[in-house]
Amino acid sequence: MPVEVSVIIPTRDALAWLPGAIASIGPDPRVEILVVDDGSTDGSLEFLANLAQSDPRLRILQGGGRGPSRARNRGIALARGRYCAFLDADDRWAPGKMDAQLAFHKANPDIGFSFTDYRHVSTAGADLGPCFNFWTRFAGRHGSRTEPFRLDRPLSTLFAENIVGTSTVMARTDLLLHAGGFSTMLISAEDWELWLALAVRAPVGVVPGLYADYLMHRPGNMTGKMASRVLAMQAIAARYRPTAEAEDRDAPRTLDARMAAARAEIADAAGAKLQATLLRLKALAKAPSRRTAYDLAGSLLRTA
Repeated sequence: MPVEVSVIIPTRDALAWLPGAIASIGPDPRVEILVVDDGSTDGSLEFLANLAQSDPRLRILQGGGRGPSRARNRGIALARGRYCAFLDADDRWAPGKMDAQLAFHKANPDIGFSFTDYRHVSTAGADLGPCFNFWTRFAGRHGSRTEPFRLDRPLSTLFAENIVGTSTVMARTDLLLHAGGFSTMLISAEDWELWLALAVRAPVGVVPGLYADYLMHRPGNMTGKMASRVLAMQAIAARYRPTAEAEDRDAPRTLDARMAAARAEIADAAGAKLQATLLRLKALAKAPSRRTAYDLAGSLLRTA
């Protein structure tokens, strides 16, 4: 049977989760599984070599320890499927995910990429809630939809809120190659940048339903990571703001509110309580929401 979907899994020292991620793909013969090992030292390569003996769909690639963007791009470059689907080594797909998206793409061959809803899951396995509900703008406009649909304003929708979970994406391989894959020049947010790049090239589809679990890690310096992400998002936003604003003038305001809220968290971590409060006031003014108002109330209490 010819390969229809190339599932690309970048991994580095994720042996604790990698077997579960691969197992969640299921036994579908229409897929090839490209695991790009990016310099693991935890026995991942030995596990993969053993698994490949019983699963001919598995192709083991070397990422060279250069980061997940280059690892995913290596998978894209060598993909044999018409579509690429991404799965991080510590995430899981739900049953039926690939069937639902593949059917949608086949019925709508002009769609550049599609994505689904997903659950946030703690390391202890607790359900921390669905993604789509977290993004208030998107939820207000599309939260009641249960059937696959096209985004009517794809660029501005994805510009305002980064709704897309990488492990839920299925995209046309030719379009990914045309867009240049994931940026290797950005320090963060390269996933968001690629979804925007694809959205200006082709229609975008949404397949409602909780079709993946996203593991919420909390190791390392999260404040430092957030600061890097804000800097990267500023550069990306400057590139796409004019087009997004022409499509929907409110989209940049929603993004600006998100950026202000992120800077408020950074200020909180640095002990700059007044600055954090002022940034949350700015976020509320840019795009009023219940969550922003709640965060502002907490900030005011901390500075009282």
